[in-house]
Amino acid sequence: MTDKIKTIETFYDPYRAYIAKNLLENEGIESFVADGNVFPTHSFFSNEGGIKLWVKVADCQKAIEIISKAKL
Repeated sequence: MTDKIKTIETFYDPYRAYIAKNLLENEGIESFVADGNVFPTHSFFSNEGGIKLWVKVADCQKAIEIISKAKL
């Protein structure tokens, strides 16, 4: 079975994206940062704008709650 992923947040600062990723992983939620290396230097390469934080669809609600509490 293939797990589907979804963007739950976008960031314009790479360090915030990686802080959010670490917060989620500390709670046992696997997450992925997309465009983290490209966006800061070449923003026109990002088709949705910003650095994206992806999680599995099944983890979306819990992940959004964690990120919201962190106020990143």
